[in-house]
Amino acid sequence: MRHSAARLVSAAATLLAALAPARAATLRLPLDAAAAPGAPTTVSLYVDDATGFLGTDLQISYDPSVAAATAVATTSLSASQTLTVNLSPQGQIRISLFGAYPLSGGGVFLRLTFTALGGTLCQTDLRFDSAEINEGGIAAFTQNGHLQVQGPPGEVRNMRVSLSAPGSRTAALAWDADAGAASYNVYRGGQASLSDLGCFASGVTGTSATDDGALPAPGRLFVYLVTARNCNGESTLGFSSSGTERANRSPCP
Repeated sequence: MRHSAARLVSAAATLLAALAPARAATLRLPLDAAAAPGAPTTVSLYVDDATGFLGTDLQISYDPSVAAATAVATTSLSASQTLTVNLSPQGQIRISLFGAYPLSGGGVFLRLTFTALGGTLCQTDLRFDSAEINEGGIAAFTQNGHLQVQGPPGEVRNMRVSLSAPGSRTAALAWDADAGAASYNVYRGGQASLSDLGCFASGVTGTSATDDGALPAPGRLFVYLVTARNCNGESTLGFSSSGTERANRSPCP
């Protein structure tokens, strides 16, 4: 009976060990990563506890029209292991990290470098497509992140208006490019007070436009203002001589 009881205790211990949850770790990308258009930025990939990590395989995806991944680097937490990275195809990051000795501790696990591309989109999700630690020996939980690559556009500068040619009835408009703009809106009015300012052209992708309409009547004028737009909204129409921001009463669609 004593041997039978011992066998039962041993079997129960084995069963409990098999049913006990495996150790788990959480990998996390930040929700508030940001970069200026055309500029590089480093995004930290965090782990709550990397203790016991011998091999880590990750795949992360993002929108390649918004940003381009250019590098992945280890940190003091992961530098003892060998890192291999594949950044193709565009929009995917494949990471393999392995070593003969296990890691210990938590914090910034890897650093991902992106170059923001700008364009018509201002942001992209950073998504874990897969995550495997020690070939599944440690359960991997993931938290996706977010990269913002543009803020609201700035005020358009250096607006110029001229006739396209001597004697022409076409006005040529030009302005300086804004780094955060995806397109521009042109407004026109006939009052110096800008009280009748309305949308003349929307979604202009360059930094120039033309007005082929009739010239203003003698003693009258046309007034033009330009705003910049991106997915974060539209820039200001500028400020009056008193320093007050001009209200946009008839915004372009």
